[in-house]
Amino acid sequence: MNILMRLKTMCVAAPGLGLCAMLLCGAAQAGAGSASCAAYAQDLAVMAGADAALRGRQDLLASPEDPGQARRRSQLALVERSNGVRLKALLASCGWPLRGVHGEQAGKDAWRLVRQAGDDLALQKTAAPHLEQAVLRGEAPGRDWAQLDDRIAVAEGRPQRYSTRMRQRDACHWVFYPMDDRARVAERRAQVGLPTLEQQESMANGMVIHENCPPPNNPPAPVHIE
Repeated sequence: MNILMRLKTMCVAAPGLGLCAMLLCGAAQAGAGSASCAAYAQDLAVMAGADAALRGRQDLLASPEDPGQARRRSQLALVERSNGVRLKALLASCGWPLRGVHGEQAGKDAWRLVRQAGDDLALQKTAAPHLEQAVLRGEAPGRDWAQLDDRIAVAEGRPQRYSTRMRQRDACHWVFYPMDDRARVAERRAQVGLPTLEQQESMANGMVIHENCPPPNNPPAPVHIE
């Protein structure tokens, strides 16, 4: 069953979900290989809205065997794939949405869709040159490009150029994924308005719940043998 048919089935099963008609229209246009740049901002708003609506219905505390949550995960995955197909068609026809042409919100919606497509490396690599050109023209935030460039680098096992991606080393510490030369990374971050590496590291580790973490540089307690 193709994406369009599966979307129709999902909308019949969940008629109160909203946005279904416009999603179906977008999927049909993407399947036909067409993309209207005149309605670019509207298309992005619909896709981002559908993504947000379905993410808001996910129950992160539900059991993996919960049938309701399994259905919601399946619906989200389907809309992610539909959005990815549609966004690739729009990027090919219209490029990255420009702040001065399509409005600032259109760029935010496009970035949300690319960012949320964590497993769709092909979509991220398709979007990257379009976003880069928009940044060079002053029509998109440089920090969005930095984050996308790093996402692709981490996925491909390459050092980050801006070092925006971190991982949890253990329950008490967040560390950066491998990065390029630290001084060059710091210079690039400053150019796009990102906080310093030290600030990002402090912010990330500041969110750790420290009750079960040993104090920093705390020597082990002496052991008394009786």
